[in-house]
Amino acid sequence: MHILVQVNPKDIDVFNKIIEAYDNLALVTALDPAQGKLLVRVTPDTKEDTLKLLNHLPFPVEFIGGGE
Repeated sequence: MHILVQVNPKDIDVFNKIIEAYDNLALVTALDPAQGKLLVRVTPDTKEDTLKLLNHLPFPVEFIGGGE
């Protein structure tokens, strides 16, 4: 499962560090760093918690897709 998001490119490092701080919550892959497009891999057990976290980050996160 995955969630596609877009953030300001300057926020990618902080985004990744926040996700990494939550052990085994999700894995982030930069699809297009210049545009801030990120793939966030989740499991069925972590998807809800990941979405809650993404909605409460200290910078805007645009959801651009998701699925299996």
